[in-house]
Amino acid sequence: MKTYRQRAAIFIATGLGSGYLPWAPGTWGAFAMALIAWGFLELPLWGYCAILACVVAVGVSVAGIADAYFTQHGGRKHDNKQIVIDEWAGMMITFLPLFYFEKNVLNVAVGFLLFRIFDTLKFGVAKIADRWANRWGVILDDVFAGLHAAIFFFLALWVMYRM
Repeated sequence: MKTYRQRAAIFIATGLGSGYLPWAPGTWGAFAMALIAWGFLELPLWGYCAILACVVAVGVSVAGIADAYFTQHGGRKHDNKQIVIDEWAGMMITFLPLFYFEKNVLNVAVGFLLFRIFDTLKFGVAKIADRWANRWGVILDDVFAGLHAAIFFFLALWVMYRM
């Protein structure tokens, strides 16, 4: 039986339940954050970064609890697919260039697709962090994938808007 603490941690770690959606829960979790982040993009950059810092900090905390629960009850050894708080952090990082370029549906959609590509491919430090079998590995692989996507996104937007 789940304790209250486990239930709360799992609810948050699964992206308020978006990680339970079938067929690619990471994509659903990222999509849920894309919708939420659309509203956050209206904040000043410092406010957005404060929320991002909270998502990462809370994510590290709840990922450990949810990962332990899903490992014990779900049969998967580490980083259960239903844990999508890491996708939330990665999506928010990917959208950082939108504070310097036009915030529109097309740019948000491109950012979403870029994050999903970089999250799936995982190279460099994202691949290294993905191998860590702890709460930090659950979160940091997507944080680094988000950084990779944000750099690529920024450069693509910069080239596009310079033409």
